Formats: sequence, structure tokens, C-alpha cells
Amino acid sequence: MKLSDFDFDLPEWLIATRPARPRSSARLLVAQGDRIADAVVRALGDWLRPGDRLVLNDTKVIPARL
Repeated sequence: MKLSDFDFDLPEWLIATRPARPRSSARLLVAQGDRIADAVVRALGDWLRPGDRLVLNDTKVIPARL
């Protein structure tokens, strides 16, 4: 695996710069096998099945440059 394998074009207008308002309208990308669906976070319960594992990331980004 090479670092260049992770290079892709991401237009700046697609990058979130602030939380969604209302928060329940935040978007969710769901990948199931070869299928990808666009959903909203409030519908997360519709996508989870018994035995699924939900991992939450509560890290914060600090404004810094390296």
C-alpha cells in the first residue's frame, strides 16, 4: 500500500466547516457491500441491526499548523 493510494480530489465546498443545523439533519454515508446510500443521522437506527457495533469518535480538532 502506498500513500498515493489515498489521494483523491475533494472540492472545498464539500468539506463541513461547522455543525449541521439542526444537528439531526447531519448527513450520513452508508456503505453496505457494493451499495452506497446517502442518509441523515436521525435515521441511523434504521440502518443498525442486532449485533452491529457502533463506534463513536469524540475527538476534537484544534486549530494548528504543523
